[in-house]
Amino acid sequence: MTVCVVTTSYPSHDGDPAGHFVKAEVEELERAGHRVTVVTPRAGGAFGWPGAAFRLREKPWRAVETATWMVRAAAEVRAARPDKIVAHWSVPSAFPVVTSAGANGFAGVPLEIVSHGGDIRLLAATPQAIRRVAMKQLLGRAKAWRFVSAPLLEKLTECLDEADAEKVRAIATIAPSPLAMLDVDAEVRARRSTLGARPLYVCAGRLVRSKRVDRVIDYVAGQRAEKPILVVIGDGPERERLEKLAQRWQIDVRFLGNTPRREALAWIGAADELVHASIAEGMSTVVREAEQLGVKITVL
Repeated sequence: MTVCVVTTSYPSHDGDPAGHFVKAEVEELERAGHRVTVVTPRAGGAFGWPGAAFRLREKPWRAVETATWMVRAAAEVRAARPDKIVAHWSVPSAFPVVTSAGANGFAGVPLEIVSHGGDIRLLAATPQAIRRVAMKQLLGRAKAWRFVSAPLLEKLTECLDEADAEKVRAIATIAPSPLAMLDVDAEVRARRSTLGARPLYVCAGRLVRSKRVDRVIDYVAGQRAEKPILVVIGDGPERERLEKLAQRWQIDVRFLGNTPRREALAWIGAADELVHASIAEGMSTVVREAEQLGVKITVL
């Protein structure tokens, strides 16, 4: 079977953490014998770090690039001649398919939508009249809609009228994305050896308000442990404010910025505690990674 995966987040180079769970699913499909074509925007641009919503607010003209990509994506899907299309994030990844199917010759190809969180928050925040039109297009084409957690399905159906909510439930499944772990035991031991007895806390994610990294800093500052270290993995518009907060608390907070996935996993594995405070998650990848690495998890 030829599968076309449409996604706005996908690793652009080795070690790039962007959309690594989508890449893990692609690799699973390939191991199962399917031929997979990935349709994704160029690195950066409207869909770059720390996310499309922020980048469009920062430079509204990037909306033109979004529209251009949707046209190009539809052409790439047509050229792939797929037997199945999988769109990671209903908005915008499914729209090159649902708005262009007839013209591009893949009207009868089954479409599976996969929602990870950001797309559902966007749909829920969209004005009702626009959301109804969008849902009509999505539900008119999708044969399956996969949610990485049950709360995501509930969040979407709560903002729909009952008829559309029933249509979503009829094609919905709940399944977390595949998680391809790396062997970082040596890197974990190397980091622990440099810390001595100092307790290490780690948090990871985009430095945006919804991730609530300020609460993580407050939490670590309130611990009675001697000379705690907090490693913050990720970057974003909140970094300067968070650095000033750490300085006021006078605690050892190390901002690593955007970090290759192997390095990020090594820090998580070395941690005494992963601290997670985000209010905007479908199924937190970093929490799942910490579980796999046997690290204590605190959710604020």
